[in-house]
Amino acid sequence: MKKRKKTKKHDSATTVRRLPALIALAAVVLVIAAISAVSRQLVAETPSVQPENNKKYMTVKVAGQEVQIDRQTGKLKPLSAQQQEELATGLKKMLNKSADGLTQVQHEDGSTSMELNGRFRNVVVASETEDGSLSMSCVDNPKAAASALGIDPKLLNDQKPAPTVPQQNY
Repeated sequence: MKKRKKTKKHDSATTVRRLPALIALAAVVLVIAAISAVSRQLVAETPSVQPENNKKYMTVKVAGQEVQIDRQTGKLKPLSAQQQEELATGLKKMLNKSADGLTQVQHEDGSTSMELNGRFRNVVVASETEDGSLSMSCVDNPKAAASALGIDPKLLNDQKPAPTVPQQNY
């Protein structure tokens, strides 16, 4: 006959000692999760409003940009001439279709590449319609961008037409 090893089942004294510690740990984790959730909701609901001398508009930070909104109607304040110029300057860089200064690089595997330096982009623009809703469109040329944003097209027109890049056959 073989002797069997006796295995200890669970020691009730050890289980009783561990139970309060496990309950306390679970409670601490739940409290931390609740505090985190509440603080995230409070931050998300609170717009960063900066007091101004002009009482009609308030400045709200949206998507990293400061935007002025009419306190009564909630509509965006029309852009000043300076803001239009700043917007046009940024758009000109992205919508630039000029290949001037760009160079092709021939790789060992036979492929050719070119660093576009932020040019030849499509830009998603949003504008407010007459009924107050937002209209989004994707533009790839200065004329369409000026039309979508309601800015003076002359601010975006000083670009030269895009010359063609000579293809190099290897």
